[in-house]
Formats: sequence, structure tokens, C-alpha cells
Amino acid sequence: MELAGRVPQLRSLEVVADIVRAERSFDLALLATFDSLADMQAYQVHPHHVQVGIHMRGVAETIVSVDYEK
Repeated sequence: MELAGRVPQLRSLEVVADIVRAERSFDLALLATFDSLADMQAYQVHPHHVQVGIHMRGVAETIVSVDYEK
């Protein structure tokens, strides 16, 4: 399930693995960047993103998110 190149609003996408492995840590982080809040909102409902979300909810124990502006 590839998102890069399929969602026009997505400027960059990086998946990184936790290296600390502490009890408070999560295994992975998805870092996605957008040009605007409107682009991020369009990404949220894009069919490819929705399909990835369905898959991830089926394989992940917990999913959390943080949305922020620089």
C-alpha cells in the first residue's frame, strides 16, 4: 500500500522505527508533511489513505497521532 505519489497533497512521507524500545515507546512513527492544513485534511479522506488506515487498525495494537504546524 504505497501512498507516496498517489496522494497529490502529500509532500513527504517517512516511516521511522523506535530505537529506544522503552515501555513508553511506540514501535513506529509516520511523519507526513503537507503545504497546508487544507491539504492535510484532504489527505485524511483520500481513498488510498483510508485503505492504509483500515489495514493499520487491523495490525496495530495502538495508534496515536499528533498534528501540528511549524
